[in-house]
Amino acid sequence: MTTDHTGVLLDRFAELGRSVRDTYGPHSQASVFVLYEELISLRTVLTAERGHERVSQRVRDLREQIARAYLASGGAAPPPRREIISVDPPLLRFDREIFERRYSGVSGRVLAQTIEIRDPETPLDLLRPGASYMFVIDEMDRLLVWTRPFVLADLVFGRNRATVDGVPVAHPMLVPERLLARAAGEIVLIGANRVSMVVANTKSGHFQPPRESVTVVREACRRLFHLPGEDVDVFHLFPAAGTERTVR
Repeated sequence: MTTDHTGVLLDRFAELGRSVRDTYGPHSQASVFVLYEELISLRTVLTAERGHERVSQRVRDLREQIARAYLASGGAAPPPRREIISVDPPLLRFDREIFERRYSGVSGRVLAQTIEIRDPETPLDLLRPGASYMFVIDEMDRLLVWTRPFVLADLVFGRNRATVDGVPVAHPMLVPERLLARAAGEIVLIGANRVSMVVANTKSGHFQPPRESVTVVREACRRLFHLPGEDVDVFHLFPAAGTERTVR
């Protein structure tokens, strides 16, 4: 992308951001997701123009804005339906009774559409760069991704639009045997021939990962994609654990 086109992209996002803020308010979910979409787009630009200072500065600004917005919104989450087996390193177990009642009937089909990511090249043959996917890092530190992508509208209006046989797909369906996770949320892989950058979050209402899960995601990106910390964004959603039942 040329410098002129990059400037146009930045200006268009600035205009879109103003329009969404005027319509829905500066702290609305729609405004946050427009910022998120802008970050993904600019991260994509940086894979080809790493020295573009205006884009780099805007990425730094977006990281701070999105991080604040995610933390501000996490406190409104419903009570978790999982146990904290360990906080550091994090390990969470979703409620088996709820899983069997709500999700077990279709979890096999979701699992059949789930892949384990093991290297920086293969995922981009199977997943769309720049698209958002549901992921879980399980107790064996495997990065598992459901291969149905989400578009911005899904994220703004709710992932419950993504269903299998009418059942909304949830993170525990990616780990149905033991229902264990170290981290869970949404992940975006960015790059051409290999994963060059990652944007992720811990947005899983079922597992509600603790802050320590951010380190788990970052370590997975370092180990699997060989990425330095500055090329990985991970946004934490939920407040710190402390009053919940912990099993050790």
